[in-house]
Amino acid sequence: MGGKASIILVMGFAMVLGFLTVNMNRFATKAVGNMTSYHESTVAHNLALAGTNTALSKIYQDTSWTGPITQTYNSPLLRGSFTARTYALGTGGKLMRCISSYPAATGQTLKDTIEVYFNGRKRNSFSVFAWMTNFEGNVFWITEDTVWGRVHSNGNLHVNGKPVFMEKATTSKGFDPKPGTGVNKAIYKGGYETGVAEITFPNDISEIVGASTTGGRRYTTDIWVTLSPGTSASGDGMAYIQTSSSGPITDSISLADPSFKGVILGNGRVNVKGTLDGQLTISSMTDVYIQNDIVYEQNPLAGSSDDLLGLVAERNVIVADNAANSSNCRIDACIFDRTGSFSAENYSSRGLSGTLNVTGSIVQDTRGAVGQFAGSTLTSGFSKRYRFDTRLNDPAFRPPYYPGYYVRTFAISGWWESYRITSVD
Repeated sequence: MGGKASIILVMGFAMVLGFLTVNMNRFATKAVGNMTSYHESTVAHNLALAGTNTALSKIYQDTSWTGPITQTYNSPLLRGSFTARTYALGTGGKLMRCISSYPAATGQTLKDTIEVYFNGRKRNSFSVFAWMTNFEGNVFWITEDTVWGRVHSNGNLHVNGKPVFMEKATTSKGFDPKPGTGVNKAIYKGGYETGVAEITFPNDISEIVGASTTGGRRYTTDIWVTLSPGTSASGDGMAYIQTSSSGPITDSISLADPSFKGVILGNGRVNVKGTLDGQLTISSMTDVYIQNDIVYEQNPLAGSSDDLLGLVAERNVIVADNAANSSNCRIDACIFDRTGSFSAENYSSRGLSGTLNVTGSIVQDTRGAVGQFAGSTLTSGFSKRYRFDTRLNDPAFRPPYYPGYYVRTFAISGWWESYRITSVD
């Protein structure tokens, strides 16, 4: 029995080892196949990525590019191809699609697709800038000028002294003189950049005009607007309208009225002062004059204010030369001059007027002056303290119907990738 048992035991071990050997060989073969399949799928996907990046480069060089662009590789190290093209979308956007092809070892052709969606109508509010101009004229940034927030000019920024830009300063042309040379000793806390694409001003303020006649207020004469805070019972505040500086109140507007669209427009000169409680845009088809301090009921720098004012003029926004503005003037608002400037009336002859404190945003076609200088010494008018309202970093947070602009470069709004899932045996 011992001999027979030994033979049976040896034969059993032989069968088990043979079974294991066969299966190990099979698993090894499958592992090689799986690895090959994974490699081929990855190459097909990477080809699609390469084509996508090539097409993106084309689009950002020329947003009207439609393609197609095709690239074929046929070398020992890389085989396959990709084709990319763009398609117009009904929303004003664009779709870029790239399809790759890779010849697999099995004889089949592996394909992979990437689609990128572009928003061609991305809108920003001008209020995202602490300071912006189309043209700086011959006005210089000087020592003691400080700006918190983004600064941009479609022209040149002139510097004579050591102003401080707390955020990035950009121009479509350049700095005069170049930063760090000559009299340009400016401090750029957020850096600077030149050659930035111009930001186009709107052709009109039609959006405000439309809102003023359908739920807002529009007046055909010169008007004086006095802003008054509300009470705990009434909520948001009031705006009182007069047709002369000392005449009777001809209209009272509750900013809490849900039917009021938040826009007051005058065909003539619009004069403004007071304390705002709520959100409002005051606009003129000519000029807006600031007759006294314009402040929010709640300090916007404290972080809890929901008050927001837009001062929009077809031409100019002007700090009036009067007794109320003879020492200092404070303005909490987003200021927009479509074809004119933000300036101080009679700035060169009014005598020293203290400090002009603006919290919000200033955007103007041509830079206006608020002070007269001899070299870097203020001799008449205001010194400047412009503070950006950081709530305006959100383009959606803007005064009612405040002007906006469309970016020229397509913005990526979506990215979709397909990736071949490797079949593992």
